[in-house]
Amino acid sequence: MEKVAKLSISSMDLDLWYEGPSLVVADKPRGQAVHPDTFSGTETLVNGLLQSNRWLAEMETSLAPGVIHQLMPEDRGLVVVAKDDAMAETLRGLAEEQAMTFSYRVRMPKAMVPLTTDLVSIYDHQAYDDIAVFDIDSPIGDTERLRTEWLGGVSAEAYFVCYQIDIPLPNNPLHIGLGARLWLPAIDLYTVPPCSVCNGTKALLTGYGFGYRDHTLDNEETIAKMRHIRGNQRGIPVILINGVVSVGYDLHRLKEALNLY
Repeated sequence: MEKVAKLSISSMDLDLWYEGPSLVVADKPRGQAVHPDTFSGTETLVNGLLQSNRWLAEMETSLAPGVIHQLMPEDRGLVVVAKDDAMAETLRGLAEEQAMTFSYRVRMPKAMVPLTTDLVSIYDHQAYDDIAVFDIDSPIGDTERLRTEWLGGVSAEAYFVCYQIDIPLPNNPLHIGLGARLWLPAIDLYTVPPCSVCNGTKALLTGYGFGYRDHTLDNEETIAKMRHIRGNQRGIPVILINGVVSVGYDLHRLKEALNLY
């Protein structure tokens, strides 16, 4: 029998990182909700997942069909959605048992001090100018709850990127990631504010949850330092990642340096 979704279908490009017969994992962009608040809502992740005649668990009755965990709209990253009711029950059981592991990079003001909780394991931590970045593991896949448990409240100043998920499914454990984990790198950028490729570099780093130190080329001392680092090469931005210099915006090279897929 053909299923009819209670929600409307929204046409959009999806960034899918895994899809099998029973579940799908998508990279939700910053600014998008996982599911709508009303049945007339559109343009959320699940509205997009209903494209291509894709069935989702509970799609005939639910505002959040198949959704296993929630990233807040201001966050970005991997979201697990079940495609049938049996898988939804299995995944929610794993979530309730805290058997799944969600890995996040979290950008926040340097003055913000996280709480100590057994629900968060800190893998690494670095400070960049006025921003701090934490690389953490947690069994909590809901970033609103994680903000409350770890940051003491739902702060819009923090930005979570769920970049890796481990799902211990019986007979088929899944490890899905936007890249391989690495120690948070030292990143220095030499930029000019109106420069579009400089802004693109910053957007890429911020989007994946990395921090950087920004050296604006608005004085002779900084310009001289940049030229010394750049050597005989030409162009901006000048980027140092763990001391390795690259010049200009090269998406492949940046992703390779940051272990991104």
